[in-house]
Amino acid sequence: MSQSPLPDHLSPEMRARFNAAKVDPAAFAQEQEALGTVWNFLGFAHQIPDKNDWFTARLGGRDIFVQRFEQGIAAFENRCAHRNYPLRVGERGNGPVLCGFHHWRYNHEGVALGIPHCPEMFGKTPREMDARLPAVEVAQVGGFLFGRFSSPEGGPDIKAWLGPAYPILAHISGWLSRPAGGLDCTVASHWRPVMEISLDDYHLVAVHPTTFGKAGYIPAEGVQYERFGAHSAFFRNGDAASLPTMVAECEAGTFLPQRYRIIQLFPKLIISFAHALNYLGEGYWYMIVQDILPDAHDKTRTRMRFFRIPHAPTTSGLRRSLRELAWISVDRLFRFFARRVHLEDNAACAALQKAARHDDTPPRLALHEQRISWFEQSLAQLLTSTPTKR
Repeated sequence: MSQSPLPDHLSPEMRARFNAAKVDPAAFAQEQEALGTVWNFLGFAHQIPDKNDWFTARLGGRDIFVQRFEQGIAAFENRCAHRNYPLRVGERGNGPVLCGFHHWRYNHEGVALGIPHCPEMFGKTPREMDARLPAVEVAQVGGFLFGRFSSPEGGPDIKAWLGPAYPILAHISGWLSRPAGGLDCTVASHWRPVMEISLDDYHLVAVHPTTFGKAGYIPAEGVQYERFGAHSAFFRNGDAASLPTMVAECEAGTFLPQRYRIIQLFPKLIISFAHALNYLGEGYWYMIVQDILPDAHDKTRTRMRFFRIPHAPTTSGLRRSLRELAWISVDRLFRFFARRVHLEDNAACAALQKAARHDDTPPRLALHEQRISWFEQSLAQLLTSTPTKR
């Protein structure tokens, strides 16, 4: 990892634009519109296991829904093409795409083929009306679902966008069947501080004195940071071979974490691998998947899900029974400490939001904040290359 000081990587104009999105609803809306043109994490395939299962999400500042049809998974903006009435109310459900206002019915392509008394009301057939829902491009990587709004400029497919993370997600999807709980929070902050605190290894002692910071500051030689595309990764006690080794093990289906590591996928997905404790000579590890959901310039929701990382197979029935009993207690302990750490981070982000109007000078980033610089460069590139429509 480079030891050189970080440059003031953003121009004053871009710094002002970044700051505006934290304090001005119009600037926030423009920022979200740009973010909707790149691949965003939407949810998990296991949330919609059956035909006509659906869940709602937000993308680019707009409400959408993701649904499993007989033909596959598709997503659309959550507003009827007739009068913009919400088609889906709530977080999840099951049923055909039928508007509750005038009973317009849509097919798997988002086309309104069922319009009551269409010739009498509109003088056309439903086919001639060609009323369509704004579509979302959907891509599935293992059990992870991603989406983006189409743009004239196009963009990389999901495999190219994720790069080395693509085989990693494909492999770790096998652990999504072992849920151990979750945590949903609302933070009085713009979404960027919530993302950037996960990119900051310098705050641990001050913000988490009884958990992550208990052992003191991380030595400079104790971390390996990797940048790939718009994304980044942190490897505790890693080296230059850490990321390619992890990719190779995931491609071979053999990867199991031995040290703490975290992968931040631009713009708002965080996946980490954390050790809970050792019991009877075995380590108990979790995969944490955190999604950041911007609601307003000063309000963000976080959705964190915990998944058990399985042990190596064993032929011993006694060993399997002991593991299952141990997991019950370990789950409870892990959720307790994960909640504490997350709430401490959220409090720090809310404090940063209170000072957002004064955030007009470049930050003095430490070595262990290097990924913040990378993240802001990626965001600046997206914002300056995306024309706004509002």
